Amino acid sequence: MKKVEDFMAKDLPEIKENSPLKEIFEAFASSHHNILPVVNSVGKIVGVISLKEILNELLFSRAEVSILEKVPFFADFLTEQIEEMDYMLPLVLAKDVMKTDIFIVKEDDSMLKAALMMKKKGVQRLIVVNNDDVPVGYVSRNEVCRAFLI
Repeated sequence: MKKVEDFMAKDLPEIKENSPLKEIFEAFASSHHNILPVVNSVGKIVGVISLKEILNELLFSRAEVSILEKVPFFADFLTEQIEEMDYMLPLVLAKDVMKTDIFIVKEDDSMLKAALMMKKKGVQRLIVVNNDDVPVGYVSRNEVCRAFLI
């Protein structure tokens, strides 16, 4: 039986729930992952942060930036908004932006179980936890495909 631990993406940086936004961005910048688990003071998973979602919620989308740049007044507004991000970074914490509706699998679960859970829940990634509910990685559709092709 193909197990999750054999195919999961590992070496996932953890974010503490009281980490400021700047630390979160630094963790994403120093990692090739686009999703990070958020843990409490004892290391148990309490949420997840997706780079795509955090950027979409806190910054303007590419389409919005394109429109704003065409009008001088809006371009100035956009510049001011980005400059104000520096002031906001220490104030926004991981627990403020994390999603708490997370879907997890155990590292000793089968890849078939992971695939079925993704399908049932309509998600593209699952956080992998060990027996102590400490995050140790994630599996995405890519890992599921790889598991079934090998």
